[in-house]
Amino acid sequence: MNLKPLLPGLALVLAACGDVKNPNGMPDEPTSSAPVKVVTAKPPKPDSAAAKSENPVMPADTAMTGAWLLLDGALRSHDAQVLNQLLDPEYGLWILEQNGSVPLVTRVADSEQFRDQQQRPLFALNKKLMTCAAPQTVAALPTPNCPGGKFTREGCFAGPSTAFRALDFWAQASLKGGNRNQGQAAQGRTVRSVLQTSTGYQFHFAKSAGAGGRWRLIFIDLRGACPS
Repeated sequence: MNLKPLLPGLALVLAACGDVKNPNGMPDEPTSSAPVKVVTAKPPKPDSAAAKSENPVMPADTAMTGAWLLLDGALRSHDAQVLNQLLDPEYGLWILEQNGSVPLVTRVADSEQFRDQQQRPLFALNKKLMTCAAPQTVAALPTPNCPGGKFTREGCFAGPSTAFRALDFWAQASLKGGNRNQGQAAQGRTVRSVLQTSTGYQFHFAKSAGAGGRWRLIFIDLRGACPS
């Protein structure tokens, strides 16, 4: 049978079925007006190493905003269980204060055991927290005009930890519960920060290792806007 007369018709049928490929070997764009079904990728699963240290109280959300909301809620409700789940199992939490002209850095393994220089628990911060359910994301955190301590913008902001990672306070610092190498390693891991301009307090976060790593609270800087 001579198939030549049938070939043009056959090509039209194949094109209608969407099987004709373009010169680059990729399927042509569909011409149908029917809605295209979008398949949403599944979120990454937490890495097994991190999962061993997790408590069911931790959500699957891997966004830093989720970690901030947990921290804010834990501080306001004095919930040490939730706050401890935000601490990195390897690096712990480091709290930076100002003792006169000397920075004081304390490594915290259990949030319930921490006391600041006035012997106040960490949960006393709830009296100073701004209402900040969703910090405003910025390219760089606002900076204060010192010595007055007035910020260029007022509010609660989330941005990169670039400025904090660049700080070098270790030579003059007094340390409790950890050593300088550990503290510098933790500082170098910080990625995202939340600033509250009412106090100048900053909360610095890093992400756990692994594809499904969760955001962890690594540093809290309680020195205020213009530390001496």
